[in-house]
Amino acid sequence: MMEPTRAGAAMESTWQEERRNSKDRRSKPTSPFSLASLRGRRKQARRAEDAAVHRYVDLYDGSSVSWTFLTLLLSLTDAFLTLEITARGGTEVNPFMDFFLDLGPVPFILSKYILTALGLLWLLIHKNFGIFTESLSVHSLLRIFPVLYGCLIVYELILMYWPAEVTPASGL
Repeated sequence: MMEPTRAGAAMESTWQEERRNSKDRRSKPTSPFSLASLRGRRKQARRAEDAAVHRYVDLYDGSSVSWTFLTLLLSLTDAFLTLEITARGGTEVNPFMDFFLDLGPVPFILSKYILTALGLLWLLIHKNFGIFTESLSVHSLLRIFPVLYGCLIVYELILMYWPAEVTPASGL
């Protein structure tokens, strides 16, 4: 079998380019606000060399979405436990969230929900990006956050139900 020469390859390339009669649809990305973005099919980069360049996807795998919703649910659980702890005399140590807590329970829960949901949405959109290095990805953070929230909730439950022993200081 004969191998094509460079001239033949160049001629074939020119022939293919001439067949195209319209502008390349990939010259600019699809707007996230267009109807075409709702019909996307890309869950990951198709080629290995594209994985480093094209990190955004149209569809998200069930695992990433599940971890995101679990984190959001645990965040709301944290908000309600925080309200209960503050009702029992505890204080919110986060000054930003303490501001919303001073406005009342509804602004506190809404602000916590909205801020967490926006942050998680941003992480989900950027799930294929690396953090500092390629070995730690944003996708791994989506798995770590529920564990951290779980630890926080256990701590809050201990604060609520573990009997605190108060010993009087001697000599005062």
